[in-house]
Amino acid sequence: MNGKCKSIAAVICSFLILFNITYSCSAAPNEKENPQDNAEESKEEVKEETAQEALLRIYNDRNKVFITGDMSILKEFFDTNQRTSLWALEHEVKRVKYLRHWAQERGIEFTNIHSEIRVKRNSSRGGKYVMALEESYRFDYAYSDEPSIINSFGVGIRHGVSMIKKNNKWIIFNDWYTDCFEDAIAGFTGTIPENTASTSDLGNKKPIKNNIPRTAVIGNSIAYRGYNREKAVEYADKYCGAAWGSGNNYKYNKLYRDFNGIGGDCTNFVSQVLGDKKEGGGLHFSGGWHCEYNKYGGSQGSRAWVNADGLRDYLIYSGKGSLIKKGTFKELAYGNQYNATPAVDRLQLGDLIAYQKKNDIDHFGVVTARDSKGYPLINSHTTDRYHVPWDLGWGDKWIKFHLIHIN
Repeated sequence: MNGKCKSIAAVICSFLILFNITYSCSAAPNEKENPQDNAEESKEEVKEETAQEALLRIYNDRNKVFITGDMSILKEFFDTNQRTSLWALEHEVKRVKYLRHWAQERGIEFTNIHSEIRVKRNSSRGGKYVMALEESYRFDYAYSDEPSIINSFGVGIRHGVSMIKKNNKWIIFNDWYTDCFEDAIAGFTGTIPENTASTSDLGNKKPIKNNIPRTAVIGNSIAYRGYNREKAVEYADKYCGAAWGSGNNYKYNKLYRDFNGIGGDCTNFVSQVLGDKKEGGGLHFSGGWHCEYNKYGGSQGSRAWVNADGLRDYLIYSGKGSLIKKGTFKELAYGNQYNATPAVDRLQLGDLIAYQKKNDIDHFGVVTARDSKGYPLINSHTTDRYHVPWDLGWGDKWIKFHLIHIN
């Protein structure tokens, strides 16, 4: 640039400065900008949360509510202007109230609850992101008088979920699933209390005092009348499905037909635990209770093999099982004036619990462990359970339990 041009440039620059007009007077036209300056001025692009990531976050934020009791944050996860979403919210509120009530009665405190999800199918339609998925819960808890001892159990639930985006944020439009607490939440409201510390909807009962032994005997490890309790428990742990703690990569045994969606798979599973010849308890088949095996999988058993009432009756009347006692939770979990030892104390690992609703046997579980207080824990299918406290989810006062010992 010659001297004349430099002088003109200086005059223009002075003019711009005088009138507070921004312009670079120092950089030559061909001079490159400093890349470091650009990096400092630019902001990193924020990664947008996917529907699946949002749902997993929502489930685990909900899990924290089980522990804290602050139900007010649940409203953030649902489109409360939609009826289906409002129903889902109210259902979650009832579940929180029930679980906290149940824990309070038993002198239990949950220390951590965590979920993982496995999406089986997904699609986008009508502005919604739709998923069929499995959720695996892990529940950690301790008794109030032994806080350093942590017990854990797992639950597996199959969901049909629709997510929508509102204000650039994924929330739940609807969430359908078979709930592990379904038969216990009827006595609770779906209303979120104004005072989140309120226990008015939880009850205020003293912890249950029981005489269940701290160490349970697994029973004779030698198969008695063809029943091996140790193998039965190992089978129940391996094939209890979507629940945390389950083996076999969260899958059922493909040798047998899966009755989920067509009446439930709980009795079919318990029959497998009792009678599977290769991995299970090996209890002898008979004309009324047996399974016809298909070498390609999907084997199906007799009526007593797959029907809850049928299995209960078969075991009792065949002599392969004996009824320890039938009754409500209080009748079985507490001693009485005639016998100070609760009836549940007589259960051995590999024994069964049948759950009666009204006049029908609705569910079966197999005893697979005891926790640090000797509380019996069960495994089951349909809503898959791994080492779950035997009465959890069955809080209705009309529910009766049949404690069945396998002879």
